[in-house]
Parts: sequence; structure tokens; C-alpha cells
Amino acid sequence: MNLFINSPVYYTQEYGIVDEVYKMCLDISKCIDIKLYTDSIDTIGITPIIAPISVLNSEGHREVSFISLAYRMANISLVSDYYSFCNADIDVKKHIIIENVLLSLKVIKKKLKNNFDYERIEQDIKELVQSRGQSQGQSGLGQSGDG
Repeated sequence: MNLFINSPVYYTQEYGIVDEVYKMCLDISKCIDIKLYTDSIDTIGITPIIAPISVLNSEGHREVSFISLAYRMANISLVSDYYSFCNADIDVKKHIIIENVLLSLKVIKKKLKNNFDYERIEQDIKELVQSRGQSQGQSGLGQSGDG
């Protein structure tokens, strides 16, 4: 296990937790076992950053990609578009978070190279979300990214 998807920085402090998004992230965290995808790290923490540009510039909410092989852990925080998230319905909010998670995992893949099975974890997360009906009908969710 040891995948932790945290509530979005800034957005959560301003507007509170979005229950359905929180439940989806908790479900993914409970069902995805990092050991199935790598033997290089044991823990991955992902914290999406959802804040307006003015806050990003003034309050120091910066993207983070810290991967320590010595501590066998990764901590990733990437920015997602604040205005898209704020104006979205629940399905789109979930989709934005999933895309942030997948982009975060791509950062780990870039660092660990062949020691991280990104394609498999991406597929497993998408299948899990779709099987639970947590993000229905969102374009791009079932397609593999090549970034």
C-alpha cells in the first residue's frame, strides 16, 4: 500500500473537503499497493496544488518532486488549474485530481526509469476508478498518456 493522496493544498483550506473527491482518493490509496509497481520506494505521497496564480506567486505554493531512494519515499505536489477545478462539476473535479495523480506518478517514473511500472499503475488506477463509477464519461480518462 503506502500511497497517500492528500486533499488539494489551498483549495481545501478555502472551501473545505469535497467529500466525493476525498472518498475517491482514499479508495485509490487503499487499493493501490506500491510494491506491485516498484521495489525502489515504499511510500508515495501526492498532494495536488489547486490555487489561483496570485496565491501560487505570493504564498510559496510551489511544485515539489522529492524522491529519496535512501528513505525509499517520494513526495510530489503538482499544480492543477484552479479555475477549471472551481467551476467544474464533481465528475470533472475527480478527473482533474486523477490527472494530477497520474502526472505525479510520471515524475516518479522519470526518476526511477525502469524501476517503476508507470503503465501498469496508470492502468490499475483508471480501471479502479471506472469500476467504482467514480469518474464516468470523462474524455481522456481511459486513454494512456505518453507524456
